[in-house]
Amino acid sequence: MLDEILKTYNASTYDFRAHACPEDPLVDLFEEWIDYYRMKWAIAKVLTPSTILEIGVRYGYSARAFLEANPAAQLTGIDADLPVYGGQSGAVDWAVQSLAAHFDVNIIKTNSQRLQKFPGDIFDLIHVDGQQDGDGTFHDLDLALVQARHILVDGYHWTRDNFQAANEWLWLNKSAIEAAITIPGYAGELLIRTKITETSAATGDGSLPLAPTYTTDYYLNDCRSYAQWRRSKGKVADPRLQAVAHVAMALCSPRHVVDLGAGRGELTRIFAHQRVKVTSIDYSTDAVQLIEKTLDSESRTHVDIVCGSVLHSNSYGESYDLAVASDIVEHLSPAEDDLLYQIVSSKLKPNNGTLVVHTAPNLWCYLYEHPRQQKVAKQAGFWLPRTRRSWYERLMHINEQNPRVLKRQLLQHFPHVLIWFTDNQNMGGSLLRHFRIADFRRATSLFAVASHQPIDSEKIASLFSMPPLSEEEAQGITLQVMNAPRRVRPGEEFFVSTLLAHAGPTLLTSFGDHPIRLSYHWADEAGNIVIFDGLRTELQAPVHPARTTRCEVLVQAPENPGNYLLYVLPVQETIRWHNKANNILKSIEVRIVNGS
Repeated sequence: MLDEILKTYNASTYDFRAHACPEDPLVDLFEEWIDYYRMKWAIAKVLTPSTILEIGVRYGYSARAFLEANPAAQLTGIDADLPVYGGQSGAVDWAVQSLAAHFDVNIIKTNSQRLQKFPGDIFDLIHVDGQQDGDGTFHDLDLALVQARHILVDGYHWTRDNFQAANEWLWLNKSAIEAAITIPGYAGELLIRTKITETSAATGDGSLPLAPTYTTDYYLNDCRSYAQWRRSKGKVADPRLQAVAHVAMALCSPRHVVDLGAGRGELTRIFAHQRVKVTSIDYSTDAVQLIEKTLDSESRTHVDIVCGSVLHSNSYGESYDLAVASDIVEHLSPAEDDLLYQIVSSKLKPNNGTLVVHTAPNLWCYLYEHPRQQKVAKQAGFWLPRTRRSWYERLMHINEQNPRVLKRQLLQHFPHVLIWFTDNQNMGGSLLRHFRIADFRRATSLFAVASHQPIDSEKIASLFSMPPLSEEEAQGITLQVMNAPRRVRPGEEFFVSTLLAHAGPTLLTSFGDHPIRLSYHWADEAGNIVIFDGLRTELQAPVHPARTTRCEVLVQAPENPGNYLLYVLPVQETIRWHNKANNILKSIEVRIVNGS
């Protein structure tokens, strides 16, 4: 396409001055603008748009170029008719008189920055040429993305703020963009071809119209922790999901769990690996296929996968001890959340049933913290958008939560509710220390526990503040290797299956200042340590006193071929390696060879 545009441009003799306003106060710049508007003409000539929307009409020079290239096109124009950002009061009236006599045009006097949707439906081309101050361009691009097959951004190189805004927007919305090309020139043109169709742009009430968007592409390229799933196929979950599992299994010893909106199935796998029966529900057929890939043969026997809606009672089985809802409530409308909580409350056992919820973002963070960060960035000479939602987030997050709304809805169906604020570094968040107003606004996500019985908040808090174990307590930790490969390639990553147990009174977790993690040493044939600090693997579920927990340990082989000894061990960070824990099979002989 770029070659065709440049070829058309080079062959063109289009000169906007033939139709320009002689009273334009910028008439002295007309000669500089000849190539600028010739490029607009060439782009429209190649794209042949039937419907065009222009934001920022001024005297209609760009509109004229588009329409001279495609006389049969329908053009809608939006202009604030203000003397700011290159505008000129009264200019749009001149544009209407100049254009309406020859073309099908409809010019609307309004400020695009105040719109939540552009007039009309899907346009073949939307020309973003309005408030080129970074924020204005970002806003107009957000609206254009759901209504344009092609977007032409004017002034891509005009200011650094505009350049940074457009690039940040491209990064956040890459999932909805098929291609983008830049054409340097007087102000710089950015031409974007979107993936939007009438079907994908359709909206409606609730989550049902969004069902087709929950695709494998979404789960493996945008949905949180997708890179981690690609690496481990669900054997290792991110801290958010680990925290959900830790809280759930610390509050009770569940026999039957329902995983609501299971997605790729990481939580389903964590529970199933502890030999807990799981009903895994998701209405996306792509999600169901990914759940099957996440589960191994052992965990699969404990799971009932249901391709259905969490809002339908027939998707559920018998009563449950526990329900987990990780990153689903923001994808449902308020009415749907209310229905979900009603159904879950009725399906949980009346005396001890518990629901654990995680949701992100904390809406307060987007409303208050992001604008503050933008101001700080601007003072430092950088540009940031006020909110940084990806394309899928803007499309799917139809009900982002704040703590007041979340708690109020849960209390309608559960007598006991606990809410706390967290960030990516500390899952205990406001459970562990007093939060100021600024802390609440900085917190990126929310956790909630809703139950039919009183909630022990101190017990939950203890999950996220692992204390140093004494020498005596440390001796109660045992680790048994169940399965490990004996032949791998240099530098290859693989998993070792283990059973971890603790005879002491302390629950073991991978949170807090002194987390318990699983790692390893590599030694050569003579027993000399060649790699002491191996990769660390978090505990996917808490290790209860006097109980055994299944754990997968991620290991990376040494780079040099040869025969090695592998020692898999627990480690409490900053405290000690538990060298005596692996007392059944102290080392594993592994041969590292090139090739398969």
